[in-house]
Amino acid sequence: MKNRFFLAISAIVVTGALLLSATAQNPIISGGGQYRVGLAVYLPCSFSKGSDFYSISVTNTTNQTIPAGTMIYWQVNSAMKGAEALSAPLPAASTTQLVQGDVAGNGPWQNARAWYLK
Repeated sequence: MKNRFFLAISAIVVTGALLLSATAQNPIISGGGQYRVGLAVYLPCSFSKGSDFYSISVTNTTNQTIPAGTMIYWQVNSAMKGAEALSAPLPAASTTQLVQGDVAGNGPWQNARAWYLK
C-alpha cells in the first residue's frame, strides 16, 4: 500500500515538474477569455510622465511592418500595465503613441517595456 501511494505521488510531482518547464517556453497572455501562446517580440518603449498623466510610445525596430490589429502589450510597473491593438499598421523604424492615462503606483518608471506576440 505504501509503495503504491509513493508511486502515485512521485508520478504527480514528476508530471507537474515537466509541465512547468513546458509552459515556461512561451508567454501566455490572456484577454477576453482567450489564451494565446507565442513568441514575444520586444519593442523599445518610452515612458513619459507628467505630474498626473503619462504616455507610452513604442518604436518598431523590426525590419517588417507590424499589421493593424496586432495587440501590443506594455508594462511600466505592477499597477500600470495593459494592452492595446494597433489601429493602423506600424512600419519599420516608426514610432507610435500607445496610451495616455493617469499615473498609478510607484516607480521605478525607467523599466517600461512593450512587446507583441508573433
